[in-house]
This record gives sequence, C-alpha cells and structure tokens, in this order.
Amino acid sequence: MKKYFLFILLYSCSISLIAQNAKQVNSPEMSWWYNQPAKKYWEGLPIATGRFAAMIGGSINQEVIPFNDETLWSGGPYNPNNPQGPQVLEDIRKKILIEKDYTAASKASSRLGSIPLRVQHYQPMGILHLGFNHDEAKAQNYQRKLSMDSATVTITYQLNGINYKREIFASYPDQVVVMRITASKPQSINLKASLSSLQSSAVTQLLNGDIVMNGTTTELNREEYAKKILPAAIKWQSRLKVNAEGGKTNFIKKEGQTGDEIHITNANTVVLILAGATNWVNYNDVSANEKQRCNDYIAKAAKFKYTELKNRHLKDYMPLFASCKIDLGGHEKAKMNTTDRILALRKGAHDPLYISQYFQYGRYLMLAGARENTLAFNNHNIWLDNMEGRWQGRWTLNINIQECYWPVESTNLAGLNESLLTFTEMLAQAGARTAKELYGCRGWVAHHGTDIWFNTAPTDPNPKASVWPMGGAWIMQQLFDHYNYEPDAAYLKRIYPLMKGSAEFILDFLVKDPETGYLVTCPSTSPENNFFTAKGEEASVSAGSSMDNQIIRNLFRNCITAIKVLGEDAAFAKKLEDTMKQLPPHQIGQFGQLQEWLHDFKEMQVGHRHISHLFASYPDDDITLRKTPELAKAVKVVLDRRGNINKGWSGAWKINQQARFEQPEEAYQILKSMLTDISIHPRAEDSDITPSFEGNQGIQGITAGVVEMLMQSHSNELYLLPAVPKDLKDGNIKGLRARGGYGVNISWTNRELKEATITSKFTQTCNLRSKTPVKILLNKQVIKLTKTAENLYTFNVEAGKTYTVLPN
Repeated sequence: MKKYFLFILLYSCSISLIAQNAKQVNSPEMSWWYNQPAKKYWEGLPIATGRFAAMIGGSINQEVIPFNDETLWSGGPYNPNNPQGPQVLEDIRKKILIEKDYTAASKASSRLGSIPLRVQHYQPMGILHLGFNHDEAKAQNYQRKLSMDSATVTITYQLNGINYKREIFASYPDQVVVMRITASKPQSINLKASLSSLQSSAVTQLLNGDIVMNGTTTELNREEYAKKILPAAIKWQSRLKVNAEGGKTNFIKKEGQTGDEIHITNANTVVLILAGATNWVNYNDVSANEKQRCNDYIAKAAKFKYTELKNRHLKDYMPLFASCKIDLGGHEKAKMNTTDRILALRKGAHDPLYISQYFQYGRYLMLAGARENTLAFNNHNIWLDNMEGRWQGRWTLNINIQECYWPVESTNLAGLNESLLTFTEMLAQAGARTAKELYGCRGWVAHHGTDIWFNTAPTDPNPKASVWPMGGAWIMQQLFDHYNYEPDAAYLKRIYPLMKGSAEFILDFLVKDPETGYLVTCPSTSPENNFFTAKGEEASVSAGSSMDNQIIRNLFRNCITAIKVLGEDAAFAKKLEDTMKQLPPHQIGQFGQLQEWLHDFKEMQVGHRHISHLFASYPDDDITLRKTPELAKAVKVVLDRRGNINKGWSGAWKINQQARFEQPEEAYQILKSMLTDISIHPRAEDSDITPSFEGNQGIQGITAGVVEMLMQSHSNELYLLPAVPKDLKDGNIKGLRARGGYGVNISWTNRELKEATITSKFTQTCNLRSKTPVKILLNKQVIKLTKTAENLYTFNVEAGKTYTVLPN
C-alpha cells in the first residue's frame, strides 16, 4: 500500500512538472539573452532593489559590476531660491503683459533661476571586481540572460570541460545584491574579489572577513556652480561578504586606498553579498549612520542561506511581475538571441514576441527602480557608471518622471505609486519654501527638474526649459489617477493637502491679462519650445501657454472631485470653479492646430520633440474624439505637423495620443520604429545591439501605449480593443486594470474580440465600449444591457463578480 501511495505521489509530481514545462513552452520566458559579454556599460543587464542598483556585464575573465545607491548625490541641504525673486517676477510681468517684449522677458527670466543654476549631480558609489583567471578565447556556449520573470541574471559557459554558472539578483526584501558562482566539477572555482570607486575619497579595509569601502561624494567645483559650491554632505559605505564552500579563502591587504582583496582557491561554490548605504534621511537631513545601515543589510542577509535569500527575493518579486501577462505570439523567436532579433527587426522582420518582452521590460525596470519606501524612479539614472549621469541624474518633471509612471496603474503595479507619493510629499515641503520666497505665493511649486535636496526653483540656464512652474501640478495628475483606478477615500485624504497646496500656488500665481481679460500664468512657457514674436524675434517666455491652462483645469477639477468625496472645503471648491471660468479656453490656430500659446505664435521648430500642449488629450481626457471632435481634429493636426522624427519619450507619448484617437497603424508605426531605437539623445556610450533604456523614458511610455491600443478607460468608459494594428491581429493580455476599480483580461483573433472578462472591486454601473456588438454573461447567463450608443453598453456590476464579454 505504501508503495502504491509513493507511486501516486511520484506520478502526481511528474504530471505537475510536465504541466509546468508545457506552460513554459506555451508562454516563452520574458527575457533578454546574449551569446557574448557586454562590451559597453549600456549593454549590461540591469538589476536593482528599488534603491540599490547594479549592472551586470558578464565578462568571463574580469567581471566589473558598477553599483549605486539612489541617494548618493553631490552637495548637501541648501536653499536654492533667489531672494530677489518677487522683484524679478514683477519686472518680467511688466515686460510680458504691458510692453509685449517677449524677447526681453525671456532674457530676464533667467534671473529667477536657482542658486546654483543647475541641480546637484547623482554620483556612482562603487565597482565590484571579480577576477576568474579564465581564458575567454577558449570558453564555449556562452550565454548571459536577464529573466524578467524572476529578476535574475544568469551567466553560463563551458571551459576545459567544466560548466560554470553565475546567478545574480537584487533583493528588495533584503536590500542587497546576491551572486552565486557554481561549477560542474568540484574545487573548480578560483577568483579574486575587490571593490573600487570613481569617488576619489573612497578607502577600503578588511573588516571581520568583509571588504568595506567608505567615502563621500565629490564636490562640484566648476563654473556653473561657482555662485554656490556645496560641500559634500553625503557619506557612504559599501560592503562585500564572500562565502566559499570548500577550498581556501585568503584576505589580501594591498597598498593604496582601494586595494584590499579576497582570494578564493579551489572552491565548490561561492556566494557574494553586496550592500551599500548612505547617511541621507530626507532633503534636509543627513544624520543617518551609513556604516550601521550597511552593516545591518549585510548582517541580516548573511543569516540566510543562499536558497533562502533567493526564495525571499522570488516570493516578493514574482507575483508583482506576473500580475500582468501579454502574449502576442511569435514564440519561435525565443530561440534567437536578443541582438540577432534587433538586427532582424531593423531589416523589417516581424517579431511580436519582442514587443511582448519590450512591454514587460518597462514593467521590470519600474519594479527594479522604484518600490515602496524608495524614492521615485529617476529616469533610469539609478544605473550609473560615471560622475555625470544623464541630465545630472535629476528627476525631470516636464514629461520624464510622469511618463515613467504611466503604465504603473494599468499594468497592475499600483503599489509603485507609493514611491512617487513619498517623493512628492518631500517635493511639496521644499516647494512651499520656493513658492513663498521666489514668488510670494501660498502653497507649493516645482519646476522642470530637481535633485535629492529637492531644489524646486528653476534649474537650468535656458528659460524655455526652466521657467515652467507646473511640474508639481502635473505630478498631482498622476497621483490622482491612482485614485481613479481604485477609488479609496483614505488615499484621497492623504493626497488632498498636496492637491490643495498646488492649487493654492496657482491661484496666487495667476494674473489678469489686460489684453484678453483672462487669468493667466506669467511668466509661462511651452516646455523647451521657442516661438517667433510679431517682430520675428525668437522668444520662449510669454503668458498663459496652453499646457499651463490644461494642467490647471485638470488639477482644479480633481480638487473639486476630492472635496465632494471628502465632504469638506466647499468654499475652496467654489473658488476653483469661479477661477476656471476665467482661464483661457482651448484655441485652434492658423494651421488648424491646437494652439500652443495664448497667442497664435509660430513655433521655431515645427517638428519639436515636445508635444506639451496635447496634455489635454493624453494623459488627460479633456479633449476626446467623441466629446470634443473639433478639438480632437486640431490635436491630430499637431501630431501631423510634429511628425514622427523624434523617438524616445516623445515617440512614446505620440503612441498614446494616436491610440486615443483610434489610429492603430499610426501608433504601431511609431512603436515599431522605437523597438530598436537607441535614444532620443544618443551618446557615444549607448548601445545599438540591446534594447535601449539609458536616459530614455520611451520604454515605460511604450508599455503604456500598448495598453492604450488594447484597452482604454477614460471618460467614464471601458473600451475594449480600440486600436489594434494589423501586425498584432491575434493575442491576449491578462491582469490589466481600468479606471473605476476594474480588472480586465482580453483575448482577440483577427483584431476582433474573442473574449474578455471584467471584474469590479465595487458595485457600480459599467459603461463598456467595443468595436463590434457584444453580449455579456454572468455565471454563463446573458445579462440585461442598455445600449446607449453604437457599441456602447451600460450594465450594473456587483463587487467581486466576474463578467464575460463575448462577440454577439
């Protein structure tokens, strides 16, 4: 009998494994893999804990792994505001509103700039060096792979008949990077491990069997910081623990600041644990003990065996990543390495699996770069191997940070919103100081870029970028959208003070334009774009740009909604309603385009990369195909005039715009060309043989754009398959979230709905739109629908129940 039960148990296990393997065959791993080590930094494989990041190059002989902490910045707490701000503001407004001298106003606006005029720099922490004494020329069957499903990098190769494997992951629960090195033959692992840093202050020592490296950041002593050189206030420590199974371990003390090494000879297995920490607490506090922090990370992780560390990592990460799955077909392409697939795509190959993986890469990078209790995603700069970073490593607030978070709600990563909210709560504290000191206003303000010290003043020598006090208000749109996806009064109560503070600043900042009578922002820009004045002169600063008005309307509407839900502050809602009536309306310009400025100026660059004045059509829904058809037509004119010459974050924004207007082929053509694009701002160190993400928010924007092609949920409607292109005619996607508290799965064949399921967290009324007629079932029974327009259906849903949508 016991043998029988044992047989049944073994049989069941076998069936289970077969089923798992079959599932893996049917659903290829979301991964990038290569048959050679990285030759450039940006060809590496990125991993991170949300705070602590590393880039894996995969060298066979001399592995070099740069690692960074998100809080490692130059400088220290400082007040960036020009104390003469209110007087400067008065002069600028006179030039704009009275004298109409926009060129002089643009020049004068530079005096609003922060001191120093640029933000501080994000800087690298350290480099892990691993020497294996392996002959790369003799290695065979090399592969390095990033599995997005498990957030694990593996490097495998054969040498002298021995199979070597490295497995690396960054653990959010334990906040360390872990590597295990194994070999198929006992006593085959020999390596030297050491730490170094680009920071000249770095000093290493051997401490209790670990390599410990301490340092500070590097002071910025150059012309653009001459007005205020900030001493380095950040102290940091990194620590490496190496545990070998078998063999011999020697600790080598060498001369020089970064010369200590750990030597492993004839080991069976080696596990490395790497940690780093700083003394940063918040933008005004550097009182933490970085040594204690770093030691605690190592000490905690060292209590676990490798298998336990890995399981803790997988248990945390895998459910988050697996919460949204997409399958566009093309599974046979999984056999090709990623570089060959990129080269084939450039020659016109069709690779829908690559699109699925690119979609998931956007989600993977967000999970790596921003988690609960970490700061917001900083434009991919958490991965850094030099002292500069992209755009100083700053958070850029005039599109970049917002676009990074666009797919967070719809692709089931709503928890990542917490990182943006934590960031914004600090931004608002610093922004209140800027609002008062620079402008004499209540509330809080942020401009186009900021650093770890939350410099919220204009931070760029060029006013067309810096003189734009709408950064904080745009972030509030993203934070309020979290509420739209899952209405929760407690969350709304938390963000309402931020919303109100932003609105209070705007109320105080608005002035009446004597020519039109409208309340306008002044000074005002359309981010990073210039225009020709009536005199034919070049200028960037004026009053009441269209994007400002659109963001203000969005913020005020959302504040009014919050006030109604929370049942308080009715007088403030009335003030906002009255003010909105006095804002400039949407206007259509001389080319039939949605007007970019208060006056119909001609833009200096017709194909400019920014499409700021299209905020109202995406991410907002103030302009839509059905609600405002004439304005929607004007938006399309802008998209046509701008063209598709710019990719990166700009192209990704256009994908979402085209999808909103149900232009599947237009959206797809941009997407397709972006799959192998290097960057909107290419540099020599960029890679053209790996999926690009360096300094390029296009990946997250593409992820959001794919969702927008397959499902939309704005304007109080849930829309299935609004913009499916011909090349993606068959597929399925699971785990989408829609505004209103809905979970959505969709499958389609030949671009038409095959089946969808909708699950609501709330008992409510659902407005469902589709391209073709549908019927809806609950418990296999067709339910009653009200058809309110062509292929628009209204029906009641109950909380927790799943409704099946089928073609009718």
